[in-house]
Amino acid sequence: MKMRSFARLLAACVLSVSLHQAAYADGAESAPQPLVVGEINLTFYKVAAAVVVEVLERLGHRVTIVEGNHPQIYAALGKDQVDVLVASWLPHAHGPLQQPLADRLVEAATLYTGAQLYWAVPSYIPESTVSSIDDLRRPEVVARMDKDIAGVGPGSGLMIGSERIMKQYGLTEAGYTLHVASAQDWASKLGSAYSAKQWMVMPLWQPQYLNALYSMRVLKDPQGVFGTDRAVVVVRKAVWMSLPERSRVVLGRVRLSIPVVTELERELVVDHKPEQEVAREWMRKNQNEVDGWFAP
Repeated sequence: MKMRSFARLLAACVLSVSLHQAAYADGAESAPQPLVVGEINLTFYKVAAAVVVEVLERLGHRVTIVEGNHPQIYAALGKDQVDVLVASWLPHAHGPLQQPLADRLVEAATLYTGAQLYWAVPSYIPESTVSSIDDLRRPEVVARMDKDIAGVGPGSGLMIGSERIMKQYGLTEAGYTLHVASAQDWASKLGSAYSAKQWMVMPLWQPQYLNALYSMRVLKDPQGVFGTDRAVVVVRKAVWMSLPERSRVVLGRVRLSIPVVTELERELVVDHKPEQEVAREWMRKNQNEVDGWFAP
């Protein structure tokens, strides 16, 4: 497996195309060809992608990983610079990004269901006072709440939805601001506030390792800005049709879950284990399940 930053995507793409052509030469259409996997650069995507990459490599595919933010990876997918994306949240969070490409893509596997974006507050804030996004405008809440709201992932469904929340719930007029932070700063803001029992609101989601570290309460969203999604491995249709049947079948069987991805991400971020080690260790511990993926 090779790792590439987005800046080196084009070179990786050229290499992949040449290797594809070599794999198809002399009637070798069914050989496991090299693949470029697009990985959105947030850690919960990394651990899910690590499992998928391990599966592909066990099937004989040479894998190059390209990282980028949401718009970058979907743009690369549209330019045929990425073969596989892990993972697209459908139909809500990533629907607008994927819709222009939908007829050129195949939904190869659903890694988990119940994926959700939401706003949350620490559970030490009384639910009787703050249970809904609407409550953030209450004068007694405005007086105590940290009004600087940090999101993460430029161009992500989380930020697009959070911008809608700011507008639709009148939070700007109430004195709140929203900005994109780095993943580290975003997580640190919660940690610092939690330690000080400071009132704060946070754009969040599941699966997310912070949910395993802190007790958070999801705020009701009466206007339904966010929905519930499934996390899907998407493959360019031309690539999917060229994959060996064995690869299509096995990839289609790969399943994780919200708790699994949450724990894998926690091991990556908190325990500082490399993502591929995390993936392989989980697969070893769940050998019967993995054997089912690879069954004849």
